[in-house]
This record gives sequence, structure tokens and C-alpha cells, in this order.
Amino acid sequence: MKQPINTIVAVVTLLICLSSCRSSEQELNTDPLEQLQLMQLGDRQYWLALPQHYQSDKSYKLLLAFHPSGGSGKGMQSLSHFEQGNNDYIVAYPDSEQVEWNEGCNCNIAHRLGADDLQFTSDMIVDIQQRHTVTPGEVYAAGYSQGGLFVQNLACNLPQQFKAVAVVAAPMSVQLASSCAPPQPVSIMMVHGTADPVLPYNGMVHSNFGLISSPDAIALLAGKNAALPYALEKALNASVNLTSYHNGKQKFQLFSMKDGEHNWQFSGFDTRREILNFFATAEQAELPEHSQRVSTEQGQFHVRAMGLNNPGPAIVLLAGPNYNFHSDSAWFAALQPLLAQQYRVYSIDRLGNAFSSTSDDLSYRRFADDLALVLQKLQETQVTLVAFASSSISARWFYQQYQQQFTINAMLYIDPDIPLPHSLSLYQGYPADWYLANLPALLPHLAAGNWSARTKDKLAVEYEEVQQLAAQHNVSVDWNYFEQIMQLRLLIPQQQARATEIAAYIADLDSYATLPMISAIPVSVIDSDFEQQQIEQAANEPELAAALQLWQQEGSAWSAEQASLSNGQYIALADSDHLVPLQQPQQIKLALDWLFRQAQLP
Repeated sequence: MKQPINTIVAVVTLLICLSSCRSSEQELNTDPLEQLQLMQLGDRQYWLALPQHYQSDKSYKLLLAFHPSGGSGKGMQSLSHFEQGNNDYIVAYPDSEQVEWNEGCNCNIAHRLGADDLQFTSDMIVDIQQRHTVTPGEVYAAGYSQGGLFVQNLACNLPQQFKAVAVVAAPMSVQLASSCAPPQPVSIMMVHGTADPVLPYNGMVHSNFGLISSPDAIALLAGKNAALPYALEKALNASVNLTSYHNGKQKFQLFSMKDGEHNWQFSGFDTRREILNFFATAEQAELPEHSQRVSTEQGQFHVRAMGLNNPGPAIVLLAGPNYNFHSDSAWFAALQPLLAQQYRVYSIDRLGNAFSSTSDDLSYRRFADDLALVLQKLQETQVTLVAFASSSISARWFYQQYQQQFTINAMLYIDPDIPLPHSLSLYQGYPADWYLANLPALLPHLAAGNWSARTKDKLAVEYEEVQQLAAQHNVSVDWNYFEQIMQLRLLIPQQQARATEIAAYIADLDSYATLPMISAIPVSVIDSDFEQQQIEQAANEPELAAALQLWQQEGSAWSAEQASLSNGQYIALADSDHLVPLQQPQQIKLALDWLFRQAQLP
């Protein structure tokens, strides 16, 4: 009697998987098994490994490690030895009831025989918690091959039980991909060889056991867990590429092993170590290349450092707002790489912006003090400041307070705030006065997500505008970096930080207006005519148009005076957008080249 072709394909696939997984276990099963406790749980069992120097009165993290098809808990322990990698974990190695786990595809032996592996997993966690002290919220899962497919089932259907999970050598079944609906987010790591012949990296078309690709799987899981839209792509080395998403609290990562096959371990990649590192950093978003977090007593500050081998004073880029008050180092995605060809350049994000931590006390004035702490940590004592828009407040106060502590060689203002009466009256009107009056009610309103949709719409418009600016002026932009920083503005803490800074803006301006012009070091000012577009839009409102014209005139006069008083340059840009760093980065570099020559800097 002929077997149906689907059954034959499924059996062949299973046999290949069994052979591959068993051979992988045999290859790594050279060390004697550690002392494992066989634990009975009803008619099921699991093996428990306690950390070295286990103490019954100490609290531990819990890790469940799921074996491949045809494997066993003991075999998974021989493969991974998780308990040897970190003394903070109790590790459970469960045995499947059937030859494989009920992975959620509703297509395999375990499903047909009714193995309730989800319930077994929940019961196992409870059983271990009753026997040992497990740190609340510190339960993890890892799985290899078909055990990895089952861990995806856990991520889709039992995410509330875990802080993070890891999947090795498994894409995702078509069926689970279509049904996955996690009730809450959980961090997910995937590790997969691009040349896997058993559970292919690029997926597999099959009527019973179809697979989507691993890149599609991590994108799907990220989306199901409310991740921000743009993935970070990083080459970690010649053999490992990372695709990373995050939602501000959890992250979702795929480590693609170039030419890697169906293995637990890969050349240049210690799977156990990397999984445990992922678990330890599950709440920390992956940083783009050149980025770091600098910790001070006031918080963690996102710093992008480039051109670190270049000599001379450091250039420090300080971001200010566009018309939506979005203010972070995304604006330097074209400028910083250009400057780093010649200079040592840091862009430093204020608390509440980009990857910096946040605070209830946020302002441009406060950032002057924070900047001093960050520069101390960076061991940079000689600096040239580049201040875009309202960050002129931070730069001016930094000079006022720290000119004895740091050698501030020169400054470059780009469309600075103008500390004169008419300009101040415009800055301190709407929306700043509205935010100040409504901030106590606005913060919980933002926390409920009420402005997330409008923020998303604004960002879409901004992105299109920036792309047009760059294309019109043939500007090279690091779009990967721009996207990573821009999308952070969607997060609730960043929305709240923006509101807090706008509410503090009136007081910032009042303090700024008390400071005299700088005369002891050269200060150049780039003055775009971005106000012209607003003046033209107000043509039918003569009073508003007149106010905007006076603002433009007052700004140009003040900027020219500041440059003249300090022996700097006044650079007027015609037909220019306010986002000069993205539209005309070369002009900023020329201005800095001039300043370095003027101050006789190396």
C-alpha cells in the first residue's frame, strides 16, 4: 500500500532532524554529566541542575532548556551546560513526553497524541518554585532545533511566565506564525545558521510542516510584541550578522551565522555565553555602531563617538528641536560621519532623548551640568561646541559655568535661540506656555498612549521631509542610525520627556537672556532663513507676518553681532531649511575648519 507523499516527506524530515540533532549531542557529549536530579512531576519528568555552591537560602534565576527532537533532558544538559556558565541560575532540562515537543504547528506526533507541553512547562515552573527560591520575574527558556520551535510556542502562548527566551537552529512554523498572539511582550533571541539543511534558515514550503524564514520570524515576533518599526542591522564579525528590534522594554534579536549549519555551537560564537548575556541584558536595546551609554550619578547618557583616532580638541554636537520639538542626535546622521573623517566627534543626547535614560527634571539649562559630567567620563578636556537651535542655551550655560574646568576653544551656533525681547516673546508663547500650564495632566495622558498615533504620523512626515532634503542636496545620510534614533521618539518616556522640556523652556530662556555675549573665544553663527517660509505662510495674517519678520531681523542682527564681537564668522544661508545639519553638513564642516584655523587648533 502506498503511503501519502506528505507523510513520507514528514517522516524523512523527522529522520534527518533526529540524525542531525543526535549527532550534535554526541559530538559535544564528551564531558561527564554533572550531578543531575531526576524530578518526577506526575507522569512527566525533568532533570534539575543546581549551580555550584548552591545555597538553600539564596534566590536564583530559573532557566528551562528544551532538547531537540529525539533528544533528552540529559542530552540537552550535555550540549549546553548552562549551569556552568553562570552561578545565578537553577537549570531544568525537561524530557518531552513524545519523541518531540508539541511546538504549536498542530502537525506533529506530539500534537496528534495530545502532549500538553505548555501545561507541563507551567507545572514545572511551579514545582521548582516550591522546592527552591526563584527570583520573581527571572524565569527564562532556551531550546535547540525542535526544542527551539517549542520555545517559540512558549513565547506566543505563555510569555507571562518568562522574562526572555532563546531559540537556536529553528525558524518558525507557518501555523504558529499565523496563530501567534502573545498576551504580553517577552524578549526573544534567535540563533540560526544560514546554511541549515534540516530546519532551513530561509524557511520551507510544505503542506504539513511549512516554515517561514528566520528573518521573517524575528520580524513577526517583534511586531507581535509591539516593537518599534525599524530593525538595527549590525555585522558583529565576519561570520555573525545581527538583526535587532526593541520596544523600549524588551528586545528581539536574530543572530545569523554565515554558512552555519544545523548546530548548537558555531565558530566564533559561544551560544551558551551569548544566550546568558542576552538574558542579562533583555531590557536593554541594542545600540547602533559607535554608540555607547555613559553612566554618571545623574543617569545614563547616549553618546555617539566617531573619529576617535583623530588628534586635536573634540567636537561636541548638541541637538536642538525642529518644529515638532523633536531634539536628538538623529539630526547629526549626516554631519557626524562627515566631521569624523578629520575630527574626533561626539554627539551627546540629553536625558529623555535617544538611548539616554530619563528624569523628572529635564531642561536645556540642566544639560549644561550633565554635559560636564559626561565629558569628564569621556576624559575630554578640550572641546569645541556645536549647538543646533535651542541647544545654544546648554552651550552658553556650559561656557558660563565650566570655562575654568574645560578648555573651550571655540563655539559654533546653528540657528541659535535669540535672547532678545521680541524673539523671547515668541518662544515663550504657544506651545511653551500651554505645556507649562498643562504638564501635570498631560504626563498621565501621554502615559496612556493617547499621543502615540499623532507622534507616529508626525515622524512619518518628518522622515519624508528629511529624505527630500538629503536628495535635493545630494547629502549622504546614515539612514540606519537616523531610523534607530528617530523611532525612539515614539516611546512613552521620550514623549513625556519632550513635554517636560517644552514646559521648562520658558525658564530656560529667562536664564539664557541674563548671560552676555561671548567675546573671549571665537563664536561663529550659521543663520539660515528658515523663517521665510513661515512668513510667506502668514501672508493673510499681516500682524503675524510682521512679528515673524521682526523675529528674523532680530535674529540675524544678534547673530552677526555675536560673531563680530568674538572674531567669529557670521554665515547667512539663503533658501535654507532649519535642519541645516541634514541639508548642508558641508557648510558646517567649512565653518568648523575656519574656527580651528582661527583658534590655531591642530
